Amino acid sequence: FFFSCAVPQCSNTDVIMGGESTRLYVRGIILGYKRARMNQTNHTSLIKLENVADADGAKFYLGKKLCYVYKAKTKKKGTVYRTSWGKVTRSHGTSGVVRAKFKNNLPPCSMGGKIRCMLYPSTV
Repeated sequence: FFFSCAVPQCSNTDVIMGGESTRLYVRGIILGYKRARMNQTNHTSLIKLENVADADGAKFYLGKKLCYVYKAKTKKKGTVYRTSWGKVTRSHGTSGVVRAKFKNNLPPCSMGGKIRCMLYPSTV
């Protein structure tokens, strides 16, 4: 439901193989922080990954690296794009949502934003 309106794009992170682009990550949406009715835990974020519909499908992504790419106003190291790295810690519920922890907590403006789930480290 989140990804039905997405427009396919070819960026510099895609690998062109045989005339067809192959993404090296799985797209996701940041839903928010883990929370209860009165309290929220900012150090744990909830992520909905594309094409993951149940808890069994989420098991494959446990331990995978997550990358939140955002744009800043000032250049650092020659670019205005910056990243925040984290990892998938466990599943959350039965609908395929996963919990993730980041090196630094995700900012509130990232809610509803896009995130990349890298397909490493591999456990296969």
